[in-house]
Amino acid sequence: MFQKLTIICILAALGLSAGTALAAFEDIPASPRARAMGEAGCSVVDGAYATYLNAGHLGSATEGALVAGYVQPFGLSFTDSYHMGAVIPVSPGNGAVGISLNQFKVEHQDVRLLEETQISLAYGNTLYKDMHSQVDLGATVNMYHLKFGETTSGIDPGNDSALGMDLGLLVTVHERTRLGVMIKNLNNPNIGVDEEELAHRVIAGISYEPYEGVITTFEFDNELGQDTQYHGGIEMYVAQGLALRAGVITNPSKLTAGFGYALDRFALNYGFSTGGGTLDSTHHFGVKVSWGGEAQ
Repeated sequence: MFQKLTIICILAALGLSAGTALAAFEDIPASPRARAMGEAGCSVVDGAYATYLNAGHLGSATEGALVAGYVQPFGLSFTDSYHMGAVIPVSPGNGAVGISLNQFKVEHQDVRLLEETQISLAYGNTLYKDMHSQVDLGATVNMYHLKFGETTSGIDPGNDSALGMDLGLLVTVHERTRLGVMIKNLNNPNIGVDEEELAHRVIAGISYEPYEGVITTFEFDNELGQDTQYHGGIEMYVAQGLALRAGVITNPSKLTAGFGYALDRFALNYGFSTGGGTLDSTHHFGVKVSWGGEAQ
């Protein structure tokens, strides 16, 4: 009984921060770079995180990359969230494939109370390109698996799986301005015996590079049945390989910040966000290794 009450309190606490309660597969940013920039990344190209941010990023990917990240949402010691992802260019002019694994766990006294696993496969390619503009389109298939831990009395709440589909678009204008749109779970998947709807979201944003090494971005995130969130962020390279980032979020109000340091083909990223209320801040760490293409 205590375990059931514990998991309800945990999920309620997480749900309050996102605007919903007791919902499966709440949005936890996979990219520490995006988190640091106000959790905005729909129009900020990052192919290694395309399965999460926008599959349209894969259309112009020229290098392969492998990323891994870890975060404890709101610093809660009983939660862990892991992310691993990769981008693999197919061939020049044929786009790229993205793959990722996300896992969120809730544990109490060495007992696994909840486990959410998401495996994603994406593909993106360029639809149109001329000397001034480019249009990239991508799609993602997500396999969601939800599992609850067995109670002390031996009752197994069971597990369930569902498939979701995302669609992403990225439009580049004059190389400095990008418009991004992503529709999350456009097929309205359900999970569990209660057929709970997984979040159906529409995210759209714009990014602009006024100078080399500086990116500004703004986007809105509208989840069906919830208030619209607005995200804004900036990234600025202040030294060779060193980028500083900051941003803001509404509903709930949060401040974010972080940095990234790249040395040849290796990069370390850190993102920070406030709790947006009574919850503590979140610290997000990630690494990236790339190959082929041009070193960033």
